[in-house]
Amino acid sequence: MSVFNVKITKMIEKITNFFSKELSLNKILWLGIALRVLVFIVMNPQGPDAHFEVLDFMLKNHRLPRTNELFLACHPPLYYLTALPFYVIGGLKLVEFYGLITSCLNLWLMAKLIKMTIKDVEIRNLSFLLATFLGTYLIYSLFVSNDTLSVLMGTWIFYNLIKYLREQTLKNVVIFSLSTGLALLTKSTFIPFVPIILAVIFLVNFRKPFWKMVYTMILCGAIIGFSGTYKFVENYRWQHKIFVHNLDIFKLPSNSIFYQGPQSYYNINILTLIKDPNLSSRNPSIHSAPLLMYGTFWYKHQYFENNLTFGNYSGFRYIGSVFFILGIIPTIVILIGLALLFRQGFILLFFTWRQQYGTIIFWEKIFRATCLVLLLGGVATMFTGVIKYNDWAFMHTRLLAHVFYPTVLLLATGLSFIKRSKPELLKYLALNLTLFAGLSMFYFSVESAVVAWNWLYYGDKNEIQWYVNKSLGL
Repeated sequence: MSVFNVKITKMIEKITNFFSKELSLNKILWLGIALRVLVFIVMNPQGPDAHFEVLDFMLKNHRLPRTNELFLACHPPLYYLTALPFYVIGGLKLVEFYGLITSCLNLWLMAKLIKMTIKDVEIRNLSFLLATFLGTYLIYSLFVSNDTLSVLMGTWIFYNLIKYLREQTLKNVVIFSLSTGLALLTKSTFIPFVPIILAVIFLVNFRKPFWKMVYTMILCGAIIGFSGTYKFVENYRWQHKIFVHNLDIFKLPSNSIFYQGPQSYYNINILTLIKDPNLSSRNPSIHSAPLLMYGTFWYKHQYFENNLTFGNYSGFRYIGSVFFILGIIPTIVILIGLALLFRQGFILLFFTWRQQYGTIIFWEKIFRATCLVLLLGGVATMFTGVIKYNDWAFMHTRLLAHVFYPTVLLLATGLSFIKRSKPELLKYLALNLTLFAGLSMFYFSVESAVVAWNWLYYGDKNEIQWYVNKSLGL
């Protein structure tokens, strides 16, 4: 065996030993929090969407904007109401600090949820890497955007779901319903949650005495309705429709057109992303749903998202190609997990639910099935939007940030299957995910250093690419 092979073997052994330890989850968590603090310091608060306009409107007019008054006024108000005090006191950077708080809370709650639902320590720790170091999930949990709060709300719902299924008390179902209502008051992407969550509550209670079941359903429906439907009531009052999207009112930009024929739904040529990691009119990814989803999931494919642009306007951009290569195997593992959960749900629905109803294993399977259905509901919402409005932006996977836990669960399910069937492969998957995590830390460290360097020498954190490219001869 060569010296190189010996070193690789020793490195894989160290990685395997690290992820096999219970305390490693906390170490990953603290690394994730430190990375979020670093990105918060250097990243501008403003993302690709002008959510600050809503805050500015509220400050000047002392009320919430109606859907037809601002482009982003179509969103429910909870994020803006909770972010407004930060905006009044310290402007957009303090609102971004509010995002940092919710981001760190979300990562902590995600770690707690993963610990509750994934028994195998090694699988648990490996799966948590995705939530900790995925760039899209990190960045959109910090922006001045209602995504920051919806990410936390989504994780909170899944946490309350497993708590309720394991301990079916009135207190837990009230908290579960309230978290659903508040999530609906945060972002309309939670609309598909409501019927599914009510169906789960009904499933828990349908064998109980009739009047007790009716009481529970009415109570939960009332909690969700009273806490979450403000925006839909406002829409009906002023727009005479319950559901109103901003593209129903404001014209779609011509450069947003998505559909270019059937290939827009079946083009999975990842080589085009590897050759050109950036979104552009030249890149066929802008007209392919699978490529847009893959590109925006594993890397900052949408180059104009923030001021961390060294990886878009210089030779450093090809770090995106490395992200896309490292993402191939985990994506396959996630798809394996998807197939396994589909199979498990099919067997439960058509063969075993009557015999297993009420058992611990039944409710665990219901939890996983509900996670799968809610994730698919999020994906269906994306495709509904892209079909109705023909706008490529609907295929950005930030729109699935509120259902990120099910993605982690799919990865864990796929990893568990591989550990059972081909245990020798797991160490190479661990190496792949470790390289991904290391690459993320390297990417954000370099971007942060470039922003800091530009700020120190030029006094500006924006438009850095011209200076950087010139100085490096790129």
